[in-house]
Amino acid sequence: MKLKSVFWIAAGVAAVCLTACGKPPASSSSMDSLKAEVAAIKAKAAKAAQATAPNACTVLTDAIAKKYLGADAQLRRDAHPNPHMSQCQYGGAHGVINVMSGPWDMVNQTMKDDKPIPGLGDEAHVNAMGLYVRKGDHGLDVGVMTASGEFWGKAADNMEARNKAAAEKVAADLVAND
Repeated sequence: MKLKSVFWIAAGVAAVCLTACGKPPASSSSMDSLKAEVAAIKAKAAKAAQATAPNACTVLTDAIAKKYLGADAQLRRDAHPNPHMSQCQYGGAHGVINVMSGPWDMVNQTMKDDKPIPGLGDEAHVNAMGLYVRKGDHGLDVGVMTASGEFWGKAADNMEARNKAAAEKVAADLVAND
């Protein structure tokens, strides 16, 4: 049994060697050149994406957060989850506002139940995932959670409707601020 296993391993190695025959190995200088070119393209794309999408905390300002959440609203998160997107979150006694900013094709989440919101940015819609606004090539994902103590049945439905309505109001100020 051992001899048979060794035979199959040797046959596999021989097949790999025969497959590679006739293909010249890539020179290390051409590989280095290709890697440098790919890295330059990625860096240029990342820089372009960052240039077109404003920082989320530049769009969601302290003044806007306090307008909707009250005087106790505080910045909870100013983050960059990837090179193309930024996140800003304010919270207070009356709820939380969360904004993601980035290229539209990365921010936008479409679903069957999308409801268009006319007059907001260049394009906007709301669905079960949130409210999405496009302005030019970049987008905002706006989430608002208003404070409440009940989260089931009719109360949950009312809460969801209230959160969507609040997100639309906040988004209008964010787009005007952008």
